[in-house]
Amino acid sequence: MTLNDNIIPYVPIAPRVQASNPKSQLLFEKLFELIDRCVQAQFSFNHDTEKGHLSISPDQINDLLDQLSKNDQSDKALDIKILKNSLNDLIYPKFNGEHTISSPIWNNAEIRVWQFKLNQIAQGGYMENSHNDAELSLDMVMGTIRVWRNSLETGSDNRDVIYKRNDLIYKLMDLEDKLKIVQAKIEE
Repeated sequence: MTLNDNIIPYVPIAPRVQASNPKSQLLFEKLFELIDRCVQAQFSFNHDTEKGHLSISPDQINDLLDQLSKNDQSDKALDIKILKNSLNDLIYPKFNGEHTISSPIWNNAEIRVWQFKLNQIAQGGYMENSHNDAELSLDMVMGTIRVWRNSLETGSDNRDVIYKRNDLIYKLMDLEDKLKIVQAKIEE
């Protein structure tokens, strides 16, 4: 049996929502709780999944809520006007604005959507090292060299400090990897 590497586990958004004021926070937690429930129910509602976007039609939000609550009637409709006025308060997920797109789930019809930028898991992609990564790696290498030098200097007098050959080999391999990061940044 082989595993499908293309499946990314869904991480619920509602618990991670952040807004700049408490009323908006509650409102967006409710909206993204609805979205999380739609994903769980396997409803097709995201009109644009490219590059970690979530694009939902504001006109569709209460229809989705109706579909989810057919059995229990426990959920009240969300006021789309209040939601729209609160979008500037949203911190995460980031609101990218209102767009008109050609929706693949609605036979490529033009549709107005609210687009949100979600955190995205990079699959199989090479992550570039930043300048800060290179500086951090160099600092770590220098610190490790100082610690090992001091240990070796005092180790000759202290019989309790004994290093095996493999310890030094692994430490040198780690230093080499960190210095490769620094070298790659310098060569850019």
